Amino acid sequence: MIVRPARPAQASIALCLFALVLAALGCTEKLVEPPPPPPLTSTGVPDSIQAVFTANCSFDGCHGGTSPQRGMDLTDAVTSYEHIVGIAANEVATFERIAPGDSANSYMVMKLHDDPRIIGQPMPFGAFPLDQVLVSRIAQWAQQGAPGVDVPVARPVALR
Repeated sequence: MIVRPARPAQASIALCLFALVLAALGCTEKLVEPPPPPPLTSTGVPDSIQAVFTANCSFDGCHGGTSPQRGMDLTDAVTSYEHIVGIAANEVATFERIAPGDSANSYMVMKLHDDPRIIGQPMPFGAFPLDQVLVSRIAQWAQQGAPGVDVPVARPVALR
């Protein structure tokens, strides 16, 4: 029996199929369908911090649903604010989740940047990195003292 070498086109197709099979077998991360984009202002920036959380964080298995990760429920503006602004981070309690006026030491911002001071995985888990425009929006909000129309203007101040 005479064996003829494969034609170049057939070899390329076979090699591509082989590479796809290897890539599929190597996937161990949970694939998550990307969330819908948040509402944007005319400048292309989300119109509120809550819009960023709703689109990227507040779904079942992350920071929403019946059992939000780390007890950090981000499903609505009031709940989000109460669970992050001025609240100690679970993983590193010396940092606040959002430290008003100090984005560089806000643990949420650190997790979004994969800062070396964090413990565990960067956020969003399984979808890192979050779009830099959204990360900047959260960092600016924290740096400005975490104000906004989508969060309460005043809330009880915890004694420290």
